[in-house]
Amino acid sequence: MAYLTIIGKTDTGWATLTPELNCIGTAKTREAAVEQAREAIALVLGDAQEQGATITTLEQVDPDIRSEMGIEDEVIFLDPAPMNPVSLEIAQALERTGISQAELARRIGTSRSAVSRMVNPFYWGHSMDLLRRVAEALGLQIEVKLTAA
Repeated sequence: MAYLTIIGKTDTGWATLTPELNCIGTAKTREAAVEQAREAIALVLGDAQEQGATITTLEQVDPDIRSEMGIEDEVIFLDPAPMNPVSLEIAQALERTGISQAELARRIGTSRSAVSRMVNPFYWGHSMDLLRRVAEALGLQIEVKLTAA
């Protein structure tokens, strides 16, 4: 489902507002602002589903937030960015096992920033070797399943 998003030029770059979800973002370029808005939509929807929350309507968005966007702003409809289920699974496994990102980094011989990237729901560069090392470090097994689309 696509969400109405307002995008406008600012003095320092671009700003976005997705009123239904109360998502606000800024970026240096229009393309980066659009991608950031798509990621914010995906994260808010994921949190809302997890917590059983309801989505905010346009009328419920703070009038001060709505007034910050100018009249010449562009209105577009954006689909949420796809989130990588592998990244989400690694983050959930860390939570279940109680192991910190820093400890996982130490166990698999990498940096904390590399582990942070692994759990980023918008990162798609996991290798099977890396997943094997993560599973071993967490005392878990890898299960790969391919299903019909």
